[in-house]
Amino acid sequence: MMHDFTLRVAGESGEGVITVGETVARIAAREGLQLVTFRTFPAEIKGGACMMQLRLSEQKISYHGEKVDCLVALNQVALDENFPDLKEQGVLLCEADCDVLEDGLTATVYKVPFERIAVREIGSRISKNIVVLGVLAELLGIPKPRIEEFLAEKFVKKSEAILDHNMQALEKGICFARENFTKREGFGFPRGKPERHLLMTGNEAIALGSAAAGVKCFFGYPITPASEIMEWLAVHLPKMGGKVLQTEDEISAICAVAGASWAGEKAMTATSGPGLSLMCEALGLLSIAEIPAVIVDSQRGGPSTGLPTKTEQSDLMLAIHGSHGDAPRVVLAPTSVSECITMMGAAFYFAEKYQIPVIVLVDQALSARVETVKPGIVEEIPQSSRLRAQAPAEGKFARYKLANSPVSPAAIPGTDGCEHMVTGMEHDEFGNFACDDETHTAMTVKRFRKLEEIEHDPLTQNLCESIGEGRADIGVVTWGSSAGPVEEAIQEARRLGISVRGLVPKILNPLPHAQMKKFFSEVNQVIVPELNFTGQLASQLRATYRVPTISLTKIKGVPLEPSEIVAKIIEAADGLQQRSVRRYGRAG
Repeated sequence: MMHDFTLRVAGESGEGVITVGETVARIAAREGLQLVTFRTFPAEIKGGACMMQLRLSEQKISYHGEKVDCLVALNQVALDENFPDLKEQGVLLCEADCDVLEDGLTATVYKVPFERIAVREIGSRISKNIVVLGVLAELLGIPKPRIEEFLAEKFVKKSEAILDHNMQALEKGICFARENFTKREGFGFPRGKPERHLLMTGNEAIALGSAAAGVKCFFGYPITPASEIMEWLAVHLPKMGGKVLQTEDEISAICAVAGASWAGEKAMTATSGPGLSLMCEALGLLSIAEIPAVIVDSQRGGPSTGLPTKTEQSDLMLAIHGSHGDAPRVVLAPTSVSECITMMGAAFYFAEKYQIPVIVLVDQALSARVETVKPGIVEEIPQSSRLRAQAPAEGKFARYKLANSPVSPAAIPGTDGCEHMVTGMEHDEFGNFACDDETHTAMTVKRFRKLEEIEHDPLTQNLCESIGEGRADIGVVTWGSSAGPVEEAIQEARRLGISVRGLVPKILNPLPHAQMKKFFSEVNQVIVPELNFTGQLASQLRATYRVPTISLTKIKGVPLEPSEIVAKIIEAADGLQQRSVRRYGRAG
């Protein structure tokens, strides 16, 4: 069997593409395999192309794969769009009436009348995807009992007749493949390990991580691709003593977060770029009133409504700078589903400890990604608490006291002796309105000193991952979900003999300056791959560290591919060599 296997299922929305992919994913996780997925959805309510890709491996992986070993195409459009990504020696499984140009074709082609089997032999067109599962089970060696177990779980609330229909469809697919095809030797599922893994999407991981970090109040308004976070918490958070409220819009959501947090509860919301835009004024209020809050932004293509179901990393500048006036906040960016869990713990840790808003940037690809997660990961979540005030022995309570620490004790409303003003106006130590330049300067410095302390917080030191060590000709810096393809690209470039290493900061405001400066001192040329048009992280690095950078940007609604990054690394390495020759002459 193969050690690493990539499967793509493509078709039209409504054909059960995602069901096929999710079923294989769950079975793989139960078989002890590691996996990462990527999926695309149409923006239309009904119809439109969709796709799910799964990469299965015996080893830990961080990317869903580029070329695929097996392509399942449920119609001609899906075949035409996805066939170029099939490996030369791969397997194509397609609807019988699909037109495949087989001249010079090195892939193995299996044609199956999926729809005819479903309609004529099962009597239900919607069973077509289960027929596909049956054929895959036979060709790839997927254990049939595992699929039956999953179908029984999936249709447990349906009638027995529906379950029987699907079991028949599964058997028909298996029988058709067994009677008509010869399995390729050595082609199929990798061998798993005895242990099982948890399987969840990025959005589910964010919700789970938030619950484990102690969130008590969630306020939100549905928006693609972040809605699943609220949906998960709506089911589970009340069981943990928390509350979930769907508000009338994003402005109401962030203001409710501010109120709940001011009252002493850990509170959060989740949105996408358009919603974060509406929250910018309230972000300023959270900053000036020094109220903890956590905001998750699952980025999509923009601007405006943009590409609601496609992925992009174009909200970085908005997250860091989106507010009038100087309004400091922390910005975090997990790189995997597992990190979505632990990063939510980090978000609440920073928010509560430093009384500051924290924005967690993910994107559609990471929100919808299904990935294996090791059990017990919630135990790694850092615990957080807020510095609580006590009534002063004498005098008035100074909520915003100017002292050695920029973090002042916060008082729960109603605490005797701790009465104070809370306002969006500039204020003195007691919260009273003050518009003189001396007070405004002192309070602004106080608020920004929090970022300085966060930079040196022990937790921050763990939020920057190095790919390789020591000096290198080429350095690659990236963030968020682009880390996976960058890691694979660096491995491939090294195999080609190129001196290259990488750095992935997972806290983007404040940047981890010590690690960043050390990295820039050890490389000669810096490449910054990211999913936006303007090179937003590259701009931040140039402005902050005055280092020349090469931007590699992409806005096609899909993640970067390792081959694209490798090509840019080769180009940069060639450029360095040519400059060296011009400067020193050819060695001879």
